[in-house]
Amino acid sequence: MARKIKPSTKVTRRQNRLGVSEIKTTTGGEYTFNGKEFIGYYHLMKDGTAMIGRKHRKRNKRILLIERRRKSEDLILQPIPKVIERTEDIKVTSTKSDKSNDLETNTRTEIVEGDVSTYKVGTFSKDGGVITLFGDYEQNQVDVPTYDLSNLNVIDDPDVTFDFVLSIKDGEESIPKMYVTSEFYNALIRNYNNNQPFQTNDIINEKNIVVVDIKPLKQKVEDLRVEELSLDINLSNDGDKKYVEILRNLFVNSNYQKDDVNGLNPTPTYTILELLRYISWVVSKPAQNYDDRLIPAELLGDFKGKEETIPSETEPSKKIEDEKDDDGNSTNPSPNLYPPIGRRGVEDEEEVFYNGRAWEWNADDEVWEKLGTRDGGGFRGNDPLDRD
Repeated sequence: MARKIKPSTKVTRRQNRLGVSEIKTTTGGEYTFNGKEFIGYYHLMKDGTAMIGRKHRKRNKRILLIERRRKSEDLILQPIPKVIERTEDIKVTSTKSDKSNDLETNTRTEIVEGDVSTYKVGTFSKDGGVITLFGDYEQNQVDVPTYDLSNLNVIDDPDVTFDFVLSIKDGEESIPKMYVTSEFYNALIRNYNNNQPFQTNDIINEKNIVVVDIKPLKQKVEDLRVEELSLDINLSNDGDKKYVEILRNLFVNSNYQKDDVNGLNPTPTYTILELLRYISWVVSKPAQNYDDRLIPAELLGDFKGKEETIPSETEPSKKIEDEKDDDGNSTNPSPNLYPPIGRRGVEDEEEVFYNGRAWEWNADDEVWEKLGTRDGGGFRGNDPLDRD
């Protein structure tokens, strides 16, 4: 006759303080102890561990010395795993549709002053594959979908170094184009090949995609172009007017066509690689050398202006007609007349190097001024070095 099992008892306050959450019994089929099926009382700890007996005893030092060979872990019951045949028919399905998952991966929603706007930032779709992950027991398994990464534009350029997925849009309604470095792309693929889908799936999720909309940038360049071409310059002839043709502004190429009637006509094109290089510089760690933290102007754009011969530092001024005396003989002007150059300027804003400094002629005041000090920085003393 089978031994009668008493009903479960309540957990006392003392047992609760020791971490016991429940006292139960089993008639078999649930746990094993020392490799054999266990039948009888057991208690569950708050961390889910099942242990033999109705009570959890707190051992003192004396008992531990006596029973040093019997560790508390020896009282832990091992659950009997349920045998479930692993077949392709066993699937863990989501409550959301595949279309919903794709939307979560590719669309971004923003709320600005109460207005909700949703726009696309990626073009990822499931490729039909899954990576099956298993737990400690065979019944614990989950299928994680993988995504098609072929829409990523892989850039192999030494100056493009960002480590994220970059989405370039031309207006909110446009289809985004996504860019990654070759090194970053290989890491995404390597995760899939090593059965590690979570990191790649998280990286391509909309919340981690960096989005740059170039439409307002292009419009800003065109607005600046209108201001540049509306200055007091003559673009319809080849006169001596001074102006600067901006051939490239970062990633915008002007492609000017020039004629005698309409002047300069831009037909802009765009070099995305230049923009990618600039973004890499923006997100990179600043150089240790302060001077290396600046981008030279010639890398940010190409400019063309009226070519002028810059006088050397050993030639203090341009040659002008010599002054004549009453007898018609040439005389050299006094160096004290228009210090420090010793003559009048040839034209307004004429630049001259003298004594290691650059000077500019102010035709209105008829005075030489240190370059860049038109508002009150002129030379009016006897010593050309007496003004800062």
